[in-house]
Amino acid sequence: MGAINIRRALALSRNVPAIKAAYIVGDGSAKPVVEGIRRMGDPNYCRQEENAGGYGLGAAIGACGTKQTELVNAYSTLARMGVQKDISSVIEVKNSQGETLKKWKDEGKQVIDSQSAYIVNDILSDRTPGLHGWMGVNGVRTSAKTGTSDKGSQPKDLWIINYSPALVMGMWLGNSDTSVIGTSASNYGMPVIRKVMEFAHTQVYAKEGKWKSGQWYERPSGIQTVNGELYPSWWNKRQSQSTEKITFDKVSKKKATNCTPDGAKEEIEVTKIIDPLTKKESITVPSGYDANAEDDVHKCDDTKPQIGAISYTNSGKKYTINVDVTAGTWGLSAIEITVDGKSIKSSEVTSSGKQTATVELDTTGAHTVSVTVRDSAYYTATSTGSIQVN
Repeated sequence: MGAINIRRALALSRNVPAIKAAYIVGDGSAKPVVEGIRRMGDPNYCRQEENAGGYGLGAAIGACGTKQTELVNAYSTLARMGVQKDISSVIEVKNSQGETLKKWKDEGKQVIDSQSAYIVNDILSDRTPGLHGWMGVNGVRTSAKTGTSDKGSQPKDLWIINYSPALVMGMWLGNSDTSVIGTSASNYGMPVIRKVMEFAHTQVYAKEGKWKSGQWYERPSGIQTVNGELYPSWWNKRQSQSTEKITFDKVSKKKATNCTPDGAKEEIEVTKIIDPLTKKESITVPSGYDANAEDDVHKCDDTKPQIGAISYTNSGKKYTINVDVTAGTWGLSAIEITVDGKSIKSSEVTSSGKQTATVELDTTGAHTVSVTVRDSAYYTATSTGSIQVN
């Protein structure tokens, strides 16, 4: 797919960008990514694989074992804008005398920069219909992510996480004996998620004052908006890309060659990106243009349009200019006639033949006439003559 940004990569669940990111962060190892996931509240992620001999870069796309409660807790860290809290199914323990023996402490620590958490939450809240269908919850703005794992190229597990600033819900669909299932649609359980999350927010959390309609995260200071996309304050547009101007052909939308006429050439600024792994260069160009191919429309032996002799007749101060124009390889497109640098005719022309223009002249002496004709491939021809006024 070429160079794509993180938002699009996540929307399409593309594996390669995640693998490359893990490779870059860990200099070839997924260890920093795994450790980051563990710090977020999924402490046993990849433990089985680690004890069995190790894990690879596939850990960046979920190729490790995990506990669902811990996975949900890791996403809760995103929902808390990067603050991690330990999971507990017991809030408080008291004895028969009412003495508190154990109590969960609502303590947290910042393990992810709030800017990063906000950007990820924003990306995962996109609801453009696409590969995974609609992941929204009626009346509640949420973020969501799906995932699948396969067995013998057949789907075995389907995961869905859906969360808001108030609540996180996770669902796993699969068979307890690890046998494959009959669908690869990772949003298969979304109807359940949607109903539960809608009810929990509107009928429970809203009434308890823990959520209100339209609630979303407060945007951290420093986040940049560049070309409609969000970036953290430390991101530098030039750190991984550069710009340069390339001359394109207007007709083919490909790179101009020495056969491309000057009138068909246009300079366009393109973005050059160096792949951090392969070091290969990719060029991002405006839609419709191709920086990897050369102009294949124009040929060096194309016949250019031609202009015959320029003549004129007059009636008093009015002079009528006459000129014959002839198409070459390509059909004619436009003509312009000027007298002393002032345009007196500029119009479309579609066929060979005589063209005329009338001008009023009252100044004695020679007046310069210039005729320029252009065809549909931007080949041009220009001829000059003069009108003598006595």
